Amino acid sequence: MRGSLTSTGLPFARNGRGFLKQAETVAVVTAALFAAGAALAGILLGMDEFLALLGRLSPWLIGGMLALSLVNYGLRAWRWHLFGRKLGVEVPFGRTVLYYAAGFALTTTPGKLGELLRLWLLERGHGYPYQRTTPLFIGDRVGDANAILLLCLAGLGAFGGHVWVTAGALLLVGAGTLLLLKPRLLARPLLLAYGVVGRWPRLFAGVRTSLRHTARFFTPRLYLAALLLGTAGWLAECLAFHMVLEALGAAVSFQQAVFVFAFSMLVGAASMLPGGLGSTEAVMVGLLAAIGVEIHTAVAAVVIRATTLWFAVGLGLAALPVALGRARRVAVARG
Repeated sequence: MRGSLTSTGLPFARNGRGFLKQAETVAVVTAALFAAGAALAGILLGMDEFLALLGRLSPWLIGGMLALSLVNYGLRAWRWHLFGRKLGVEVPFGRTVLYYAAGFALTTTPGKLGELLRLWLLERGHGYPYQRTTPLFIGDRVGDANAILLLCLAGLGAFGGHVWVTAGALLLVGAGTLLLLKPRLLARPLLLAYGVVGRWPRLFAGVRTSLRHTARFFTPRLYLAALLLGTAGWLAECLAFHMVLEALGAAVSFQQAVFVFAFSMLVGAASMLPGGLGSTEAVMVGLLAAIGVEIHTAVAAVVIRATTLWFAVGLGLAALPVALGRARRVAVARG
């Protein structure tokens, strides 16, 4: 299986160049679609007014937004590193950050392939099998879900009409977290599923092993540290969103901005669309309009996605060839 992630659904060109080309193509196509959607919105709403609003965003403001995004990425990479250390994955922190950033190159691909790429880099460069590192994927997703839900709860007072939706999401994520905390609760259903299917014993055994390892993340100390890192990271993005709204002249409180951003990200993740494209932006505009923000301003505020989603993709594309080269050299050195 070395040299390929075909079994996990991520084909990989052995020399790395073909894979990098695929990532660049996907990024360019999805970015073009996003730009086309923004242009269409501008035309429908009045391009002159739309561009005038965007002109209010100074270079200093955009730089601050990018810096806050870097804070988010760095804190989440730190969380990923802590999870890895708990699993006995001994990779230097700098290399962890590089691999984590490289995974962003595939943010706009279906199926969370960026997370799988990170696991491939650990397997290829450091020899850690997927059964051992799969909990990193699970922990990262659960960590983000818990952090974003916590931010939704913090901003819920500004959007009382969404109490039941937020409560339902909280119960769903809470139940999933509990099952991961107590993998024995999933052991019997897993055995029953294997009895029905009667095939792929190694797959079911691998899932059971991964669940058992994932439970190691949920010690009080590590879980609290991961929750704080994730929440602080996403809160930085909420702050950038509020800065955009202020620059555009929208009378939106910080609490409202936190809920709008966090709830939009939650819906985008639940939609299973690549990067939450379309769903995240639609919910963001809808929530802003619901609190009285003019539609032109609400649409212009979606520029936050350029300094969050698309900045991450660009950062990932820059880090990916470096990560591939480092992993290849380590693999050669290991023989």
